[in-house]
Amino acid sequence: MRRFLYYNQDSINSFLAQIEKGLLQMQQAGSSYTDSNTTNSELHSSVTGDLSAKLFGLGTSLKGDIKAIESENVVISEMNKSIHEIILHDFAFDKVYDYLSNNKMICSDNLKICDVVLSEEVPTFLDFGYIQGLFASNGVYKLASEQSRKEMESQLNELRQNIPKGKGVQIPQAVSAQIKLLENTVKNAGKDSENERKELERTFDAIRSVLPYKRFLMTDCLLIPLVDDYFRDDPNIVSFKYGGKISMLGYVTNVITEDVKLNHSNDISPLYDMLNAVMLKLFKDKGEVFIIHPIALFY
Repeated sequence: MRRFLYYNQDSINSFLAQIEKGLLQMQQAGSSYTDSNTTNSELHSSVTGDLSAKLFGLGTSLKGDIKAIESENVVISEMNKSIHEIILHDFAFDKVYDYLSNNKMICSDNLKICDVVLSEEVPTFLDFGYIQGLFASNGVYKLASEQSRKEMESQLNELRQNIPKGKGVQIPQAVSAQIKLLENTVKNAGKDSENERKELERTFDAIRSVLPYKRFLMTDCLLIPLVDDYFRDDPNIVSFKYGGKISMLGYVTNVITEDVKLNHSNDISPLYDMLNAVMLKLFKDKGEVFIIHPIALFY
């Protein structure tokens, strides 16, 4: 059984409509009863029976006690709606995935635009809001830097206390050099770490200002923009909550390559080259990165 973290229903519906030559928009079923005794008997039988298996072949049972004749139709309606949602959403993914797999339409190498990709690896969640919080003036990065400086001060004090004192005592040159190095390091640690923090904060602010998305998933050579509306969990906590190997099904929408020199016919298109260059810098020593439009993320 798959557990979906991210599910792009629009893409699934698009694929499914092409596969099935149309897409079911609505399915309704209803019954009217005039005899109250018959109503109670028939409805009670339906609810306590294997309703889902009879209607949809899901092989599960829906059971419940009906307490009032007036509420029976409401109970049945809610149960039917829940079953239809499962069929039109999660089960639709299986139909699309099976079709793509059986027709060998899922690619793994030599990727190009419009290729369908299935990735299963440990990704990095890039959440600019989360990252900027780490490098804020009162964030975790500054706290860690201050803790590191305190540890160096403690080492320096311990080293000083262990030095023999008194006239004629010669301090070994290696110890003297170590003390001097630690003193300079501790003296400049606060200033250097604060300058680095400000530079990282400014860098991520600049990147976020030009990228149209605020959340991404990164693998070795894939950059996967994420839309909040398609998350099945709170998107503000996924960077912290989820880890480990995750499967991603999507298709290539752009290929960023540092070696390609394009001839531009206007003054606007070079701006997009700048955007591509910014995204490429998010990866270490990569000359080619594929932008993926995700269909689903799941465990």
